[in-house]
Amino acid sequence: MSRVSDTRQRTREAATTLVADGKRPHELTVDLIYAAIQQGSRTTINDELKLWKDERAKADALGAELPPMIADAMRSLWVAAVEQGEQVFSEHRQALESDLEALKRTHDDVVAECAATVATVQQLQQQLNQHREESAELKRQLAQETDAKGDALGQVHALQQEVAAVRADLTHQLAEARHAQDRLTSEFQSTLATRDAAFQAERDKANERVEAAQARMLQETDAAREGLRQTEQHMVKLRQRCEEQQGNLTEARMEVARHRRELADRESQIAALVNVQTERDQLALELAAMRGQLTGMTVAIQSAEARAAAAEFRLAKAPPTSRKRARSEGGAIG
Repeated sequence: MSRVSDTRQRTREAATTLVADGKRPHELTVDLIYAAIQQGSRTTINDELKLWKDERAKADALGAELPPMIADAMRSLWVAAVEQGEQVFSEHRQALESDLEALKRTHDDVVAECAATVATVQQLQQQLNQHREESAELKRQLAQETDAKGDALGQVHALQQEVAAVRADLTHQLAEARHAQDRLTSEFQSTLATRDAAFQAERDKANERVEAAQARMLQETDAAREGLRQTEQHMVKLRQRCEEQQGNLTEARMEVARHRRELADRESQIAALVNVQTERDQLALELAAMRGQLTGMTVAIQSAEARAAAAEFRLAKAPPTSRKRARSEGGAIG
């Protein structure tokens, strides 16, 4: 029931009560009615009071035209009808108020459910945002690991190419040295026969030095594995040593040419041959050092792959939705 309808009904009830208490209809005012019901606007009370007075005047006029007994009976009947109507209206109002209370409780339950749903949605949204942030962090780490792995592989590939080039150059130089040694040996075989024993002794000592150097290199292998950062420095030093060896080899070639011109000096020829053998041993040591560097680079690559595997493991522990999205984006990056 609306507030205005309730005010109009209570205005009629208050007017009837005041008349029953001895007030005359024309004495009833808006202030008296408002003081009795304590609700509604004065305009609504005034309009309903006028209607009530008009109805009451019509009833009184009709009663004045009838005999007193009939008029009293009609008034009694009208009062009874009004009381019956008020009772029915009160019952209807109570029923409507009960329905209104039930609707209010239902509305409160719905509002509470909506609030709980909103809180759940907000919590899920926060979890979704957190999962998105975790997925973004995992993708960033995976991209960093992928970039680091790519850089390491590129550096290793470049170093392998350089090592292959240096190895080819050394092989060529060693082949030339062996060729020169064979030629000189064939030319001076008669002269070298007397010094073969000494040369054999020197060669055995050189072989022993090579074996000792190889043993030392095996012991120093663990110390040589410092990672990709120091690999570049070692490669720079290796290039410098290769350049020095190239210079030494050039000097050796010049020495061999000089020995060709000085065929009479057999001792100088043999000394040059020993120099060539020493240079070959030194080149073998450098080749062993380059193999150690390559082993260090292989370990660095394995470390980078281990970090990438760890990032993939962390990604696998993420929620299914975030993991699926991270894998699709990680596949796009790869």
